[in-house]
Amino acid sequence: MDKKRLVKSLIDRNKFNSIAAEYSRLYNYCLALISEGEVVFNICSSYNWKNLDISVYDRMIDESVRWGEPNISMDTADIYIWCAPLCFNNETIGGIFSASRSSSAEKNREKNVREASWKLLEIVESHNLCPVSLMQLNRMTSRMNARTAEAIHAAKGIYYQNPRDIYMIEERALINAVKNGSFERAREIINRILVGIYHLGKHDFDVLKALVLEMVVQMYRAAVEEGADPKNLLGVNSSYLADFSRIEEEKELSDWLSDWLETFIKTSIDNTRKNVPASLSVAIEYIKSNLNKPITRDEVARMCNISPAYFSRVVKLRTGYTFTELLNRIRIDYACSLLDSTDKNVAEVGFACGFNDQSYFTKVFKRKKGISPNNYKKRIKH
Repeated sequence: MDKKRLVKSLIDRNKFNSIAAEYSRLYNYCLALISEGEVVFNICSSYNWKNLDISVYDRMIDESVRWGEPNISMDTADIYIWCAPLCFNNETIGGIFSASRSSSAEKNREKNVREASWKLLEIVESHNLCPVSLMQLNRMTSRMNARTAEAIHAAKGIYYQNPRDIYMIEERALINAVKNGSFERAREIINRILVGIYHLGKHDFDVLKALVLEMVVQMYRAAVEEGADPKNLLGVNSSYLADFSRIEEEKELSDWLSDWLETFIKTSIDNTRKNVPASLSVAIEYIKSNLNKPITRDEVARMCNISPAYFSRVVKLRTGYTFTELLNRIRIDYACSLLDSTDKNVAEVGFACGFNDQSYFTKVFKRKKGISPNNYKKRIKH
C-alpha cells in the first residue's frame, strides 16, 4: 500500500489548510502532515521537522493508535511535538503533527499542549480521518489494563550516547513510582526510557535487543532494592527471557516488551510494600528524615527495635546492599532531587545530604551515577 499516495487522495491541500485554520483559531499552533517519514503538507514554518529521526514520527503515530490517544514527545530543543493518526480501513497511513513554542515563550505549556493534543485528535476524527470507534476501543483497553499515564513525557534520554545515561536521569523517578505503587507513573517514565533506547538502537536490531535487555536488568535491580520479592521477579524474568532469546524482528520485540512491562510492573508494585519488613520501612523513613545528620547503623537499628546484626541481614537480604551502601544511595537520590530542583551549589547539596566532605560526596556521587555532581547539574539544565 502506497500510504503517501493514499493520504493525498484523502486530504488535498485545501482540506489540510482548512483543518489547519480550524486548529489555529483555537490554539494558535501550526500543523504538518507526515506519512512514512515524509512531510506531505506543512504550514509550520517555525518548526523544522527534520529535528527528529523519521523513525520517531512513525513510532509516535503507532503509539497514538495503540493507546487510542494523541501521542506527545519532546525534541532536542526542548519543544513538545504531538500527533493524531490518519487511518484508512483501520490501517495507519500517516499523522497530523503540531509543535509548541519553546519553554521560555509560553506559560502553562504542558497544560496547553495536553489540551491542544486532544483537540487535534477530536478535529481529525470529526473529518473522518481517524475512526472514532477504533480509538475509543484502544483507549478503553489500555486504561483497563494499565490506566495509561498522561501522554506528555519529556523524552530527553533520546539524545544521550548510551542507555546508562538515559536510565541515570530517569532512575530515581522510576524507583519512586515502583515504591509508591503508581502503575501509570511507572509506565510514563518507562515510555521516556524506551524512546531513547529505540533511538540509540534504530540502525542495528542486535544493538536494540541488547539495550532493551539492559533496561530489563536495571528495572529488576531497582524493584528488588525497594523491597519487591526477588524470587517472584526472577520468575517473571525467567519465563520471558526464554522467549526473548528467540526474537528476531522489531515487531516481535515490541510485543514482547509490552507484555513484559505489564507483568513486571504489576508484579513489582504488588509485592514491593508487602515484602518490605516493617523494620526496613521504618529504617528508610528515619534515614530520609535525618539525611543532613550523621547516621549510624546501630542508631537506625535502635529505632527499629532490633539488633544491629539482624538489621544488617534484613537490609542486605531485601536490598542487596550493605547499610552504608543503602544510606549512600538514599543520600545520592536526595542530592539528585536538589540538583534538579534548586539553585544550591554542589557543596550546599552535599551538606544537606549529610556529606561533610565535598570530595567524598563527589566520589560517592560519581560511583553511584557515573558522573560528577557538577556535570549532572549541567546536564539537567541542558
